[in-house]
Amino acid sequence: MHRRSLSLITLLLIVSAMPLSAAQFIVQPFERVATESKYVVRASVVDTWSAWDASQEVIYTYATLRVSRYFGEVAGPDTLVVREVGGTVDGYTQEAIGFPAIRRGEQVVLFLSEWDDSTDLRIHAYNQGKYLVRMRQDRTEVLVADPVKQGEERLSREQHRFEAEADDNGLTIEEFSEMVDAARAGEKPHAARRQ
Repeated sequence: MHRRSLSLITLLLIVSAMPLSAAQFIVQPFERVATESKYVVRASVVDTWSAWDASQEVIYTYATLRVSRYFGEVAGPDTLVVREVGGTVDGYTQEAIGFPAIRRGEQVVLFLSEWDDSTDLRIHAYNQGKYLVRMRQDRTEVLVADPVKQGEERLSREQHRFEAEADDNGLTIEEFSEMVDAARAGEKPHAARRQ
């Protein structure tokens, strides 16, 4: 398989096409990510595929999401399609350092916003806009940060599974929902008040 990384010029072009707030590789406050997102969803990734852009310069990965819940008093369709930079087509792989990876079969909570040049959706604030949903032993759903980003050393499947399931202290779905509601209402989230 041929491996091709995005050149610095291509990466700069991609980053410059994004909104300024999304083009910064810095941690943003939760409130900002929540209020800047068009949708915040709990979903299953039911399908993924990659394709070149029209000029055959950048590979994008598309993911079909089956949405089971919208957060923040915003509703939308049952199915959404997300487009992210990076992927493999015809034996060529492009990875965009620090961008989230989307994998078929994942249970996720995503902050979504539109690309500047279209109405296509993307994960807002890079990997900060993506959580994996895991089940505690008491059957409570919790959210954990995705440990795998594009361009980083890949974790083995077992190590990834262990790290993602090991955090019983993850944020519960209901705690997360309260935080999104508070952020969109301009209030300080309850979880942040306790800290």
